[in-house]
Amino acid sequence: MIDPLTALSVASTAVSQIRQLVSAGRDASSALSKFAGAVSDINHAAEKAKNPSIWKSLTGSPEAEAIEIFTAQKKVQQMRTEVETLINFQYGPKGLEEYKDTLRRVKKQREETVYRKEKFKEALILWVFGILLTVSGVAVLALIIYFIGTQQGKW
Repeated sequence: MIDPLTALSVASTAVSQIRQLVSAGRDASSALSKFAGAVSDINHAAEKAKNPSIWKSLTGSPEAEAIEIFTAQKKVQQMRTEVETLINFQYGPKGLEEYKDTLRRVKKQREETVYRKEKFKEALILWVFGILLTVSGVAVLALIIYFIGTQQGKW
């Protein structure tokens, strides 16, 4: 997943491309999809910040991350309003509704692919770490028992 600041810069670039393409009367679908993906990433980061993983809570500053996400969300709201105004002006209410449907579709697609992969990687890392920790604990316990046994002359 992209961090909120990177997603914000992607969204900003996409909005400027949308402005240029719409004013020239050209197809802005690729810029709109970049913007939709960036908005989806920022919203996902906000949702994820509500329930951070173990690693996030141990490393990094939750306050700084919250401020980044809040700032990104507010800027994206302004950008979204601007994009919706451009689309409404250029394509009318029907075009605006199609754009919103596209946003919903992109969000759903990203949830099914990108975010699911991210959750899988996170779970895999936690399981591997847990297994390594358990094996290490058992090994240390076995060594302690072995040394106690050799000291008592049982082995």
